[in-house]
Amino acid sequence: MELTTREAAARLGVSQARVRALINSGGLTARRVGTLWLIDAASIEHQHSLTTAGATSRAMSPRIAWAAADLADGGTAAWLSATERSRLRRRLSGSPEIDAVRRWMSRRASSIHHYKVGPKDLTALLTDCRAVRTGISAVESYHLGLGTGGDADIYISSEDLGQLVRGYVLLPSSRGNLTVRIDDGDLHRAATRTIDGRVVVPRMIAGADLADDTDARTRSAGRRLLAAVMDERRWER
Repeated sequence: MELTTREAAARLGVSQARVRALINSGGLTARRVGTLWLIDAASIEHQHSLTTAGATSRAMSPRIAWAAADLADGGTAAWLSATERSRLRRRLSGSPEIDAVRRWMSRRASSIHHYKVGPKDLTALLTDCRAVRTGISAVESYHLGLGTGGDADIYISSEDLGQLVRGYVLLPSSRGNLTVRIDDGDLHRAATRTIDGRVVVPRMIAGADLADDTDARTRSAGRRLLAAVMDERRWER
């Protein structure tokens, strides 16, 4: 089911301009038909749940969000001061709901882009040193029991985007099989893990990306991963 910008604005309690901004940032999944935007209803509901969680949980800045994810996987979040790390550990220990954690992570990428790419180029792209796997491209590393279905999801820096678009013949498409998330703070590199030869983001980031998906099974896998991360409480060790 798809809604217009007017209908989406009414559901979210925001202006149509805000809806268009969410489309441009990747916060809402939409396609253009002539002069109209048609927005996926599931992505509107996801955004609504984040907004509701935001009533009691403020979004973290990118450097804090990535630090939280690093600490939650047993890392040191070396880019934070000792005071910041201590404060963040206390916040993580507050037993938040999963939607609150998703709200925390909502600024993890500065923008999101979708492309169509051929199978051979996609395979090569996933091994490119400039790309870090997340979401559906991290499910095997984190043993989530999902297939990729020929899709991929990565983090890169904006300075690499143009080169990757040209080098791997990426074609812009709102329904493409490749999701590219931009992180200009190089935090995706600072917090990276290598699991079975695959370079991936921490579980909290991958889980948040999965939980934002429009597919119900994928969303469920993301929420399970986030719940597992929070239950383990590795930041306390």
